[in-house]
Order: sequence, then C-alpha cells, then structure tokens
Amino acid sequence: MAAKAAGCGRNISVMSAAAVLAWPAAALALEGEILDAAGKPVAQAMVTLRPATLALGNSSYTVFTDADGRYTLPAQAGGEHLSVRKLGYASQTVAPAAAARITLQNSDNFAAEAPPSAWMPRTGADDLARANTILQCTSCHQFPSQKVRDYSQMLDGKSEAEKQAAWKAMIDYMRVKFVQIGPDQSQYDPAQMDFKTILDPTQGSFDAHDEEQISAFLAKHLPTNFDQLKQYDYGAPLGVNARTVMREIQLPQDAFVREVGLTPDSPYLWGADLQHNRLLRVDPASGEQKPYPIPYPGPTGPHTIIDAPDGSFWVTMLEQGVVGRFDPKTEQWKLFDKFGKYEMAHDIAPNYKFQAMPDPKGRYWFTLIGSNRMASLDPETGEIFTVDTPKDDGESAMHSGLYSTVITRDGKRAWFSQLSGGIGAVNTETGKIDVYLPMPQGAGPRRMAIDDQDVLYVPMFGTGEILIYDSKTDKELGRVMMPDPNNASYSAVWDPWRRVVWLGTSNADVIYKFKPEDRSFEVFPMPSAMGYLRMITFDRSNGNLWTAYSNIPTGAGPSRFVMVDPGDGITVNAAR
Repeated sequence: MAAKAAGCGRNISVMSAAAVLAWPAAALALEGEILDAAGKPVAQAMVTLRPATLALGNSSYTVFTDADGRYTLPAQAGGEHLSVRKLGYASQTVAPAAAARITLQNSDNFAAEAPPSAWMPRTGADDLARANTILQCTSCHQFPSQKVRDYSQMLDGKSEAEKQAAWKAMIDYMRVKFVQIGPDQSQYDPAQMDFKTILDPTQGSFDAHDEEQISAFLAKHLPTNFDQLKQYDYGAPLGVNARTVMREIQLPQDAFVREVGLTPDSPYLWGADLQHNRLLRVDPASGEQKPYPIPYPGPTGPHTIIDAPDGSFWVTMLEQGVVGRFDPKTEQWKLFDKFGKYEMAHDIAPNYKFQAMPDPKGRYWFTLIGSNRMASLDPETGEIFTVDTPKDDGESAMHSGLYSTVITRDGKRAWFSQLSGGIGAVNTETGKIDVYLPMPQGAGPRRMAIDDQDVLYVPMFGTGEILIYDSKTDKELGRVMMPDPNNASYSAVWDPWRRVVWLGTSNADVIYKFKPEDRSFEVFPMPSAMGYLRMITFDRSNGNLWTAYSNIPTGAGPSRFVMVDPGDGITVNAAR
C-alpha cells in the first residue's frame, strides 16, 4: 500500500507486514503558534505533548514550528502537558487548552536547557585529557550528569590538589560501579568478587594513567558552579521542519533496553533488554509490551540486535559466550554458546544496509570485548574461528575495548574498532589482519558505519571527530570535527536512501545528520534530557529512524524507544 502525508507531497512505499509502523494519513489534531515577547513567530521551536504520567507503553509526540511559528500535532497525540523549548528562550509547559498561542521569553542563561556536553571545555589546553575523560566517563552515562555536578559543587573552594584527590576517590567508586552494571544474576557480581581485584587498575576499563589524567583534568577544568551558562549553541543548523515528527514510547524504567530492532517481516519493535536477559516486544500501535526471556540457563545480557535479510534477528550477549538468532515470525531461537564463558560477544558485523551479513564462506563476524579478539561463526556447523587484535603490552582486554565491526560489500573484510586502540580489518579469506591504524588514547573509535562504496565513517567518541576512510584503497579521506566536540558520538549508520550518515550522541541530546557530499551537519534535538543514545536503525518500510535512550546505571535516565521522521519526504527504495 502507499501512504501520502498530508500537504507535503510525500510518497512512501509501505510493506504490508510493517504497515502499523508507518504514519497514517490522518486528520491532524492540536494546532497553535509560538511567538516571542515582541509578537514575532519563533521558527523551529520544539513542541512536545506528554501524558501526565509516563506509564508503560504511553507515547509522547514532538513536532516543530514552521517559519510562521505554527505547529500541528498528529491526531494520535494525546496528553496533559504541552512543553515548548528552543535555545535562547525560557521553556514553557502549559495545558493543551492553552496551547493555541504561547509566548516565549528570551533568556541569556542556557544552564537549564543545555546538555551535559556544554559544561566541558570545547577546545584549548588539555585536549587529550578532555578526550580521555569523555571516553572513559561518558562510556556509561552522560558527563557531567546531575549527580556529577552535585559532587563537583561540594568541591567548591577546595584547592586543585584537594579536588584531584576527591576525583581519584570517585574513580575508585566507579571501578566498583562498573562491575555492577551487568544483567540480573550476572557472573560479575561484585559481592562475589575480590575487592582488591575490583580496584586493580590493570584489570579494568580505565588504567592508572587514565586515573591520573582524568582526575587532574577534572580538578582543573570542571566547574563547581552550574547556575549560569552564558554561551551554548548546537554548532550547526537545525535539520527539523514543520513535518518533522518524533515519538517516544515508554519502556520499563527498571529495564536496560539498549537497542531497538526492526524487520519488515514483523509488525513489532524488538528491544534487547540487557538488564533482564530478554527481548522486549513492543506493539507500536498500542504500546503493549511482551517479554521474551532468552532460553538459556543463567544470565545472558543481550546487547546488540540487528536484523538479517531473511527477517530474523541476530542478538549478541555479554555473558556466557552466547549469541543467538531469533525468528520473530515463529518466535524460535537458535543459540550458539561456543565463544567461551568470558569472551563477551559485543557486536556482529552489518553491511552498508545495516543488516547482519556473512562472509563468502557463510560465516558471521563478531567482536569479543572480553578477550580482544575477532571471531567468526558458521551457523550451519557451529564452528568458531578467532583472530587476536593488537593491544599494548600489559594492557587488559577490557581497556583495549574491542568494540564495533562492519563488513565490506563483498564480505572479504571485517573491520573493527577499539575504544583505546585503533581500527583495523580482518581478511575473511586468510583469517589475518591486513590493515591496522592505531589511534591516540582518548580518540575512542566507536560503532562505525560503512557505505555502499565501502567508505568507513568512524565516530571518535572522545575527540568528537568523524574519521572517513576508503577501505578499498586503504586511504584516509579526512577527519571532520562534529559541531560539539564533547557530544560523545556513540554510533554512525549509513542511510542508503538519503545517502547521509546519522550519528547518535551520548552526551549532547541530539542526533547529527552528516552529508558526505559537502561534509556538512544538521542537528535534530531530542525531546528528552539525558537522552543517552546508542545505535540508530531504520524502519525499512518508510525510512524513519528508531533508537533508544539507555543510560547506565539502569533507571538513571529515560527508558524509551524513540522514532524520528525527519520530515524530508524521502521515497524508500527496497532495492537499495
């Protein structure tokens, strides 16, 4: 069937099995206008309608004003609180009955509106220490979060040496917290571990050098007063328009649903709930949710969920060396548990369509963060093959942080990234590493994208750059600084319809749209604060983006699926 969005000339091919994921061509409901104190229209203001309580399955909707300051919420939007936000203005929340005309007052204090990234220095002295601080601290949660700001405020008036000692104590505390973030019944329970081992810098994800560097940086540069922020901007133009729609679906607040998976073969959204060792099925039409525990004894910690062309999902799991293939039509699993109990399968290699794809021998490639090894799995035989990736002498596997992987269009190379290492490629025919590019500590190459020409786009979590690399010629094409160097971009994904790269940020509460053609950015602000974004995927029936908020520890921030219709009128071509 085909649906045409009202008033925007948008034709979208919609596959019948996924029809409920598409926006209906329905009558539009709540309308109004946003003006400034002088009575002039405010364009691109964010307007969000939320229920009074965000009960499980409830949805909030967000739209943006046009050049005349007018907005229109979709008919399915309902709620009791309508909030309006735009940088440079004091935000407002009103009842829907008062939404016809809202006046925003100008404000030169951005403290209440800016994300945590705004409190970190953008450039200047100690850039490497700043990058390493972002890499190590924001790897789990936004930084500085409100709790971190509260802690820093208690250090007001202390000497730099006293502050550094206090931050060192906080890092020791975080070493304990790091082993508490596993799933229910985790084998890494700190209550069952030797405390000396927990605090040993050589065993964790941040070592003694990181501790010294980060504590010194925070003592010197992190503010101790957060009441006033006189300067902040997105660093790039907004990409939103009057047709942009965002939807947030409330998930269990005690769950850690890291990522969302979609396939045209299922009308549902599927989430990997690491906390409760399960998949979570969400009906996008009703918000109804159903858990699917992983059928394996003990904890599994499902981490990454990616669909395959046959409509199934591959799911990696961080505990007990388990990965699985799940068929959403039959709701049946096929599990593989031969990686090794402590290997911690992190990512599976997708292709440029962001779908799991095997190499020419039929094997799927994974990153094993627990041992710093790449591994292939033959799903027919269960055979495992592993390849060691580089790391410094004496460095722990967790500190090296073997993270993401993608596969080239011909399947002959599986690329990988390391948070405290570099990027490289395994030749899937020879089983050897044939290229490796080391990166400085703090750069933090995270979850990369690959396009249909085998060009890599690697978000540098620490330095705030995108590394662009031609994997056919093995040439670096450039490094582009993102609009906010403290954004902590967790992921990049190639969009084959718009031919752009989308970047999910962990620390800036925005999604970036990057255009390789002219290396420009557009910014899509998220409706919720503390919107720690991880992977972005697509509804392949209409090109809408889907992601999830997933802060650590569980429950520390919003727990929601997020849909973004950019409002650009693209036409989905399934052949791409």
